[in-house]
Amino acid sequence: MDRLKSMQVFVAVVDEQSLTAAAKKLDISRSMATRHISSLEESLGIQLLYRSTRSLGITSQGEELLPFCREILKQNEMLYHIAQHQNSALAGKISLASSISFGQLYLAQSVEHFLDLHPNVSIDLHIFDRPVDAIKEGVDIAIEGGNRLPDQLIGRRLVDFPSVICATPQYLNSHKPIHHLEDLQHHNCLVHKKIGSVWRFTKKAETKKSQSISVRSNYTVNDTTILLKATLAHRGVCCLPLPDVLDYIESGQLQTVLDDFDVNEFGIWALYASRQYLPKLHRAFLDFLVEDLKLPTVTH
Repeated sequence: MDRLKSMQVFVAVVDEQSLTAAAKKLDISRSMATRHISSLEESLGIQLLYRSTRSLGITSQGEELLPFCREILKQNEMLYHIAQHQNSALAGKISLASSISFGQLYLAQSVEHFLDLHPNVSIDLHIFDRPVDAIKEGVDIAIEGGNRLPDQLIGRRLVDFPSVICATPQYLNSHKPIHHLEDLQHHNCLVHKKIGSVWRFTKKAETKKSQSISVRSNYTVNDTTILLKATLAHRGVCCLPLPDVLDYIESGQLQTVLDDFDVNEFGIWALYASRQYLPKLHRAFLDFLVEDLKLPTVTH
């Protein structure tokens, strides 16, 4: 017989203190309830209940096994509900935060794709011009770039974010050429504070062993837009995220150098505060972002 069903009968008999009442509760006959108890006792090799024409009670062995039967039934019920939930359509709301540049260029497009696929989902997208504190801002998920996670958050790396070394053609034509990493040390390098003055390079199509170069700078800033404007004003060489400069490269306003290297690559992370079970909707959205976020590459 079905052992789970037999456990259910056993627990019901103990709770109701009656075979007849337990059978009625489970919508089976009294004789079927008796068969389930006998089958469970036979399979376990112990007596769970003592029964007579006048009384019914639980044995000491039955008392010992009763909590385990309750837990097994509870876990089975949870498994059923989780399976049912996974089979249901996605629905609910996500509160999402991102920087202005990444949100406008890439995240908003992926959000719209996700909403097209899941009409019962709503997304509240917050765009900020500063780093987002997911806990303080009260958002479910914050999208942020970097290689170190804040201590109070957990996260998932969604995609690697490429950067490029670039300057205006006017700057490059009026200064020493840049063919080797060491050549950067002869130039004014405009520095983003988040990257710092030590730039890490990895030769493409080779091993992942990296090389670091310390650059000199007369201008350090913590805002990508300001750094881009300074680069466009011919003030020096800059390391900037490719999505922020791609249009300027394609229009000829900026020119890349050292294209044989990957430089200061960092990850785009989905950060969230809770260390508890990640809701199904959030997990599905993050899985989608991993597939949908396609960052650009420079074509020559």
